Amino acid sequence: MRRRKFEKLLCKNTFALAVPAVFVLMVLLIMFMRYPILEQTRLISLENEELYTKVSELYKMGDTNVRISADKLTYAGFDYLVNGKVKGAYYYQLNDDKIMFYIIETKNPTMTIDKKTIKAKIVKDNISTEYMINQLTEAAGFDEQLKDDFFSEYIISECDYPVTYIVMLYILFASPIVISVLVLAYTFLICINPALHGQAKQLSAYGETGAIIEELNLQLANHLVHRLNNIYITEDYLVVSYLMKTDVIKLDKIKEIEKAEVEKYISPWKKQTVYKLRFCTDIKKEYELELRNEDTLNDIIDYVSVMC
Repeated sequence: MRRRKFEKLLCKNTFALAVPAVFVLMVLLIMFMRYPILEQTRLISLENEELYTKVSELYKMGDTNVRISADKLTYAGFDYLVNGKVKGAYYYQLNDDKIMFYIIETKNPTMTIDKKTIKAKIVKDNISTEYMINQLTEAAGFDEQLKDDFFSEYIISECDYPVTYIVMLYILFASPIVISVLVLAYTFLICINPALHGQAKQLSAYGETGAIIEELNLQLANHLVHRLNNIYITEDYLVVSYLMKTDVIKLDKIKEIEKAEVEKYISPWKKQTVYKLRFCTDIKKEYELELRNEDTLNDIIDYVSVMC
């Protein structure tokens, strides 16, 4: 069915809101394609059997966020401190005749951990690993030449997993997408049922919203008395349509009309004379219309005064 005039005005307002939403979605899509930022949040699942070789490969590739079902962890005797407070503890795991170091988030470390699924970050801390290796080799009596082959130089750190960073990154990118999708969904609903438009709520002061919309469609199509650009005067209504909103005043509700001439800054260094027209209604509502042409203002006053 052909869209009626007042409904077209409401849809124009809605489309003006939807255009930025589409623009945001396009920009984000281009960013995702050109700059795979969210790849930094990718989580790689690792099995214990492939742990020793895979950790090295992933670290060199930059894929440092991993999920591991670690088992048979032994406390290495050292705590992980942040600003002087215990945030975790160092553990080691014998895996395929190799030893892998872990930092497990805990304030009360136990001697062993049978099984624990963790999200962690692969880090490289040569000072810490070298110190622990020296202590362990000395305690276990390992030959010095076995160090490089027996111990991994990487640490799987649960404490360094960037939870806050990942959450903030998802919020940063997900929020505008969700808002844009909601705006587009709202636009679709308005096209189906204009009475749901936020601007249509102002019509409830004059009666049932759906009926008033139908009346406005009829008046704008068949009973338009005068039009001045975005201003429509019908037998019963004054309709002012802007890009983002459409205002409606029922003429028989207008009780007082005031006009004023004021100077307004249109730039930090330039003023311009504008004309303000204020309508006071009997439903305790005031509406102010700003115009740059005095003749236009006087024309509106003449037509509205006659129709009131």
